[in-house]
Amino acid sequence: MKEKNLLIAGLSLNKLADLLISAKTTLTAVLLSVGAPLWMVGWLVPIRESGALLPQVLISVYLRKHTQRHIVWRIGMAIQAFAVVGMLFSVIFFSSFTAGALLLASLIFLSLGRSACSLTVKDMEADVAEKGKRGNLIGSASTISGVVTLVISIPLVILNDNLSSNVLLLVLGGSLLSFVLTLVCVWPIKTSVDTGSDEEKTFSINFDSTVYKFILVRGLFVHSALVAPYFMIEKNGDAQELLPIYIGAEAAAALLSSIIWGRLADKSAKLTLRLSGLLALCSCGGLLYLQSTSVVTSAFLFFLLSIAHTGVRTGRKTYSLDVKDGHERTELVGFSNTAIGVILLAFGALYAALTPVLPFSVVYIMALVLLVAVVMTVILPSEK
Repeated sequence: MKEKNLLIAGLSLNKLADLLISAKTTLTAVLLSVGAPLWMVGWLVPIRESGALLPQVLISVYLRKHTQRHIVWRIGMAIQAFAVVGMLFSVIFFSSFTAGALLLASLIFLSLGRSACSLTVKDMEADVAEKGKRGNLIGSASTISGVVTLVISIPLVILNDNLSSNVLLLVLGGSLLSFVLTLVCVWPIKTSVDTGSDEEKTFSINFDSTVYKFILVRGLFVHSALVAPYFMIEKNGDAQELLPIYIGAEAAAALLSSIIWGRLADKSAKLTLRLSGLLALCSCGGLLYLQSTSVVTSAFLFFLLSIAHTGVRTGRKTYSLDVKDGHERTELVGFSNTAIGVILLAFGALYAALTPVLPFSVVYIMALVLLVAVVMTVILPSEK
């Protein structure tokens, strides 16, 4: 029970750090505020997500001969903390293209650290919580982080006029502190995974159809993240003024929905993906058809999208935890994450090329892909 509480505390702090350093809100506002080229904003989510996913198949191969998963997790968390230091450095001392380039470079390192943590934390979660209770573990951590983030964002909104240019530094500093505290909380937890005999540790790819179906469906659902920056870009206002509002909306979404999504995912991760995908479609529809520049309307639509994305993340995480066991689960996560990293970069490049030439918003295309994702969940085998 002590390890479970420590893990919940650590996961909560880690999710708090992720909310504060989100590519969908904070980093978008940072790039807009320092005057970086607009095309850099379009690469934030692909770099953040693909950089965390692409190396995982290599890390999973490395882990075949290393059972002490907590050591790799600690290294990854330390790398993330140092990456935030790099972001603070770029914001304080530089502007325009240079600041943007340094921030994107720091984001690459942040994503690499996250890659190691994302892969190994699954084993720690599975070791501490049994099947049927893991979704609730993830949901509880998300709810706690949502409460803390909301508490932080409210005074930032109220005192925004007085804080002005310090808002970005405060948010980045809060993320750095959260990463450090995460490392401290989870440090006592040690996880050793049985990797089989030496003959079984040679490199091979021998997955069943479940893995490829999961990759296909998950690859379509990445649009719940890719579409997010458009909610801030299309609201023409001061990025630092909007940032606390969007952080608050994202935190409120995690607070109000995480436990519900977690409990639903423990019953059926497939149903969780379907419902969250439909909600993401609703938020995209609101963005396209309302075309409102109102802060309240924009924040509400982003709030709906954040609820949907929380459901997508909880559903696919719980599915990957429950559909396989032991090192098969590690390899499923590692291989699928690397594949999703490639898919993210491909979609990022596609939308970057289409945006200047399309006579309509690329959000229309993203919404269509989300609809296909919801339909394609029927091909996923039951995970329970």
